Order: sequence, then C-alpha cells, then structure tokens
Amino acid sequence: MIGLVGSLGFGLIVLRPSSARAAAERELIVRCDTTLLRTAWWCVLVSLGSALAWLALYTAAATGVGLAGALDPDALTRVLAHTSFGRVWLLRMALLVLAAGLLLLRARERNARDRIALLAEGLALGTMVLAALAWAGHAGTVEDLPWRLAAAMDAAHLVASGIWLGGLFALAQLLTLVARSPHTDLVRAAAAAAHRFSTLATVGVLTLVLTGALNAWALAGDVAGIVGTSYGWLLLGKLALLVPLLGLGAINRWRITPRLVARAAAGDRGDALWMIHRLRRGVGAEVGLGAAVLLVVGALGVTPPARHVDPWWPFATRLSWALAREEPATVLWLIGGALYAAAGLTALIYSRRRQLASRWPTVIGGTLVAYGVMLGLFAFPVIDAYPTTYLRSNVPYQAISITQGGALYAKHCAGCHGPSGRGDGPGGRGLPRQPADLTARHAADHTVGDLFWWLTHGIPQSGMPGFQSVMSETERWDVINFVRALAAGELAQGLTPRVGPPMVAAPDFEFGIGVGPGETLRDHRGQAIVHLVLFTLPDSLARLEEIDRAWTKIGLAGARVIAVPMRDAGVTYRRLGTRVMNPAIAVEGSEEIIVTYALLARPAPPRRDAPPAHVEFLIDRQGWLRARWVPGQEPGWSNLAFLLGEVDGLNKEAQPAPPPDDHLH
Repeated sequence: MIGLVGSLGFGLIVLRPSSARAAAERELIVRCDTTLLRTAWWCVLVSLGSALAWLALYTAAATGVGLAGALDPDALTRVLAHTSFGRVWLLRMALLVLAAGLLLLRARERNARDRIALLAEGLALGTMVLAALAWAGHAGTVEDLPWRLAAAMDAAHLVASGIWLGGLFALAQLLTLVARSPHTDLVRAAAAAAHRFSTLATVGVLTLVLTGALNAWALAGDVAGIVGTSYGWLLLGKLALLVPLLGLGAINRWRITPRLVARAAAGDRGDALWMIHRLRRGVGAEVGLGAAVLLVVGALGVTPPARHVDPWWPFATRLSWALAREEPATVLWLIGGALYAAAGLTALIYSRRRQLASRWPTVIGGTLVAYGVMLGLFAFPVIDAYPTTYLRSNVPYQAISITQGGALYAKHCAGCHGPSGRGDGPGGRGLPRQPADLTARHAADHTVGDLFWWLTHGIPQSGMPGFQSVMSETERWDVINFVRALAAGELAQGLTPRVGPPMVAAPDFEFGIGVGPGETLRDHRGQAIVHLVLFTLPDSLARLEEIDRAWTKIGLAGARVIAVPMRDAGVTYRRLGTRVMNPAIAVEGSEEIIVTYALLARPAPPRRDAPPAHVEFLIDRQGWLRARWVPGQEPGWSNLAFLLGEVDGLNKEAQPAPPPDDHLH
C-alpha cells in the first residue's frame, strides 16, 4: 500500500507539475506514468492477496479453528461481522477492489485530463486503504490518548510513509528511465521532479518524526518500555535503520539535488547526468533501508506494545527523578543544561542558514548541545536498579489484597520491621544492617519492582532473606500492597477536614449492603464523590442520624454516603432499626475495609495510638483521599454546611488530578 500511494502520489503531485515545455519532457511523463501505473497495479494485486491471507490467519487465531478451518463460513462470518478487525478488513477490501477496477480502465484515458483524474482517484482510494490500517493496529490499546486521536496519528504516520518511502521508489524509477535515455530535456525534467519531490519528502519526514515520536511515547511509555521489552527493542532497531535513512535523505536533499538542478539549468549535460547517476544510487540506498524499516514495522504490528508487558530492566543502575525533585539544585542543573543546549542549537542554525565556510560554529554548537544534555543528566541521581525495577503488579491495590498482605507481613516481616513498619522490630537488633523504615519518605523513591525483587531474592549483606520459596507471587504482591498502605497512612496523617491536594490514593474495596448486587469503590470513579464513614455503635449513632437527615442535601451536592461498621457488622441493621435508613451500610466486606482504612485513620505524631472509633473521609471522583475528619476536630463536619462546602469545592476543581494507578508501577 505504501508503494501504491507513493507511485500515484509521485505521478500526480511531483511529475505532473514539472515543466513539460519540450516534446522529450512530455514523452518522459507518459513513459513514467506508464511505469508508475504498472507498479500501482502490482501493488494492488499483492495487497489483495496479503489481505486474504491476513484474514485467514486472523480467523485461525481468533476462533481457534486452526488454518484448516480458517475458511469455514461460520468462522469467517463471526470474524467479519463481530470484530473491529473484520469491519476494517471489509472496508479496506471494498476500497481495494475499487482501486483494482480503476486501474483496469487505465488504458481508456483519452487525454492528459483523464490521466490526472485516474491518478487522483487512485491516490484517494489508496490513501484511504492505507490510513484504515490504523484502525486495525495498536491505536486501540493506547491509554493516555483518546482512541480516535491515536488512530488519526497512526493514519497520518502511514500516509506520510507512503508519500515519502513509496515516492522514493517512484523517483528511483524516474531516474532509471532518464539514465537509460540521457536527453538534455529529460535530464532537466528529472532535475525539476527531484527538486519538487525533495520538498514533499521534507514535509513527509517531519510528519513521520512527529507522529512516530508521539506513537512511541503512547505505546512504549518510558525508557523501561523501550530498553526492557521486545517491542522496545524493535523500536530501537527501527530507529537504528531510520537514522542512516534520514542521513542519506539529507545528503540527497541538501547536497546532490541542488547541484543537479544547477547543472541542468546551466545546460551542463555531462555533469548533470553524473549527478543523476549519483542521486539514483543514493535514492536506491534509501529504498533499501526503507524496505528494512517496513520489515521491522511488520514485526512491531504483531508484538504487544511495551505498556502492556512487564519490562525487564537490563542495567544495574537507573536515574531517579524521585530523588532529583527533592534536591534544590535540580532546577538549576536543568535550567543550565537547557541554556547551553539552546545556545548550541542557535549556533548550529546560524552556521547552516549563513552557509559559513568555517566549521568552527558547527563544532562549537555541537559541543554546547552535548554539554547541555550532560548537565541535564547530572541533575538526576544514579541509584541501584534490578531486573524487576519497572515490573508492574498484577494484583490491584484493593482492601482484600491489603488485608491478606497484612497477615503475611505480621507472620514474616513484623519481627524485624516492626508491626507498624518503622524498622523497630526486636528481630532486627542483631542484623548487620538496621531494617528499613517502610513508612519513611525515602521508601517512595523505590519502585514496587524494587520491593518485589528484594522480597523475592532478599538483600545481600543486610540479613534480609528472600521469600520466593515461602510466598507465592500473588502473596508477595499482597505484602507490597500492605507496605504501600503503611506508607500511605503516614501521608494521610496530614489530612484535615479541609480538602487538600491529591497525595493519598484511596484503596479500592468491595462491599454489599445485604440486598442487591455488590459494588466497589472504583464504580464511583467519574460518577460521584464518596463520603466514607467508619462508625462504631452506639457511640456513632447520633452522627449517623445527623447524616441520615442531611442525606438528600449531600446527594444533591454530588456525594454518595457509604457507612462501614468498625465491628459487629452482622448486627448493625438490628441496632440501627429505622433510625438510619438512607446511607448505604456496608455490612459485607466491612472487615477488609476497616483493616485497610484503619491504616489511613491513624492520628498524627506524637500520638501513636489506635485509630479513633469514628472517622470520616472525602474521596474525590478520581479516587484520591482529599480530607479526613474525626469528631471533636475543629473546624469539623459536625457543621454539615462546612462538609457541603468542601464537597462543592471538589465539584468546582477545574483540573482534577488523574486517577491513581490501581496496578502499581
């Protein structure tokens, strides 16, 4: 399809507008048109054949019938009618059949206007077929961009590659025709076409680089996704081929083509013909590298994106942004690096625009850019890394996982790290190194992948053993979820009745009210603010009655009240009777909720006692804990107008924080 779009686009956009003052030039256009249309016809045939093979392979894989049953009418019907791949395939096949029919009529053009119409209609059909591939690719897996925007970027990337890489092949065909018939007028027409194509190729390359960078960011995500996954290695392989391809293109665009145009305009047939041969070799090399790039792209198309697989970090160290942002000098390092790099880029642009004979501005500019990048990298501390540093948890950050992790922590870890994770357990006194304080701020500098590695393999020379033989992988992630909740509890001590910034993620939980289907906290994402009330009877009865009377006002303000008994959940309804009817009383799942949110309800230092018997939280629509109130704390929510004001403030936030990641990174 890239060959089809490139051939027809070259004939319409590049060849036709080139000068045709002499009969030889008009003859060249006719001959080249014939060659390009023949190429386009073969491209359509190959595309039709490969589309049929693709459908058979996809049907075999999607339905599990194997290659022998891939042509079964029922299996094909299911794929074509009930999958997005099938619908896109039908659209592309219809467009390809139209393109084939159009090219079959190519011999019936009576004049140049008919030939231009043929090229324009074929180019439009080919562009639609090529762009439609975006809707059958990885665009649907992008998480950080709207699906339509991701598909549009893919489509632009595909069309730009067709105009550039497919056009390169067409240019090579034109140069071959001229080299075989070196008439002066033909050389002049070829020079004009090469000059026009170089401008078109520049636009195509800029579009490719921009959309390719955005696609790589959307599908790879970060450095770990690039260097630690098969998809990332293929991306690096594509880049390794693309860099020399762009270098060759720059030489052909900025050095050979201008000289060819100048020699042809001066009537220097010998030198112009030599430049034709030189440009032909350069374009041929570009076509070869472009074909290799397309092979890599084919492998990328059937490889899961890096964001959806666990990266395996290949280096022993990494740069830490978490530590860098705590250093006051970080901003100065980054600003200094940016200034040096900007000065270097200015020198490079100046030397290029002025076409200076001296190379010193280029050397100085390149040195300044490299020095600026080096200063920027110095802003990031280098810390140890492990193969699982960027591993993602397969266990969500939920109350049931935290509760199970707490039990495992008490059995295997509390002896050294202490019941509250502060590294003060009696078993740690005789170890070579004091156990880490799991609630300290520095604990957040390590990824959960680091914790998983230590929990699996232990820490050499510290006395901490590995637990791979004692705990399953899921149990190790449960322990990590519990440790994360411990650290979140320290941050939650800074919460007040006034809404604060989003710093603490609210653990998800499942609950039921005794009748009807169960719910989860996550079900309220994007729907309602949650007013979570942890209560104890009979002490909390008056507060629950107060909330019950204001239930309508709270609901109209956009909040959902979920009340969770801290003990004796089974007899809660009997104790409440008809006094509290409106709030959802979470009697099912309450044990896990209380164990989890008790960690987030601990009072701030210097008090280290147990959580209060009654505590209330505000959880915003994105899933962040934003406020916390304990009866007796002023200003407090006993004044319901104050509570409703805080809910209204959450409703009016212009740019809410993105939802916290339930699957730890």
